[in-house]
Amino acid sequence: MLPTADEMAAYRATARKRQQQRRDRLHQRHQLGLSVAQQAAECLKQEFHAERVVLFGSMRSPEKVHERSDVDLAVWGLNPRDYFRAVGELLAIDPDMPIDLVEAESASPRILAEIEAIGVDL
Repeated sequence: MLPTADEMAAYRATARKRQQQRRDRLHQRHQLGLSVAQQAAECLKQEFHAERVVLFGSMRSPEKVHERSDVDLAVWGLNPRDYFRAVGELLAIDPDMPIDLVEAESASPRILAEIEAIGVDL
């Protein structure tokens, strides 16, 4: 049996509501990600004397953010001995927002080219 016009209207209204809720969640995730990225960049520069921090990956563009987006950062000038301590500090910023930290000096040429092409300096 086919749904009635009223049932279809209710279905469409529910679908629109879910789509809007998803857009709202993704917008909030993007805002949180940008805030965490900025805090992480400040931490890397102030506490670990990093020379440069660049945001890359899905978080740099609201249209690319999805439910599992994390913060991808490339760092220049981080002492290799400080890497794991720095990652620990960054992950403590917000447990709900994972951070991937790439040491630019040891990144593959392909990754480094992508970071330079699309990244945003923080």
